[in-house]
Amino acid sequence: MKSEPVARRLNDLMDQPGITGCALVDTDTGLIWLSSGQVPDDRIWEAAVSYWRLHRRQHAEFAGLGPLGAAVMYHERGVLAVLPCCSDPDILMVSLGEHRGVDWLAWQKRVREFGRFVQLHGRS
Repeated sequence: MKSEPVARRLNDLMDQPGITGCALVDTDTGLIWLSSGQVPDDRIWEAAVSYWRLHRRQHAEFAGLGPLGAAVMYHERGVLAVLPCCSDPDILMVSLGEHRGVDWLAWQKRVREFGRFVQLHGRS
């Protein structure tokens, strides 16, 4: 992945009110491609992908609900959201935000737009 233009754009995403950190994480390996912002522990990024993998393993049970658009977990000290970002390779946007003050629909839209940018400009 060409990290310089993607890293700049990732840092630009941090202007979203309420988002405190985010990372691009490989769905299959858990490899952290890039991260921005603050988190209490960097291991959160890789560990969060397990939520997504659990859904993949149990996809048949959830099939009636349609494709997974986001996995969102409300923890005592923040909201962890895992969103699809781009494919080939499958990259997730793992985001950490405040309980209040995040427009999650706007964030999903920004992540989709960012994913298109990564697909076009993130290739080695």
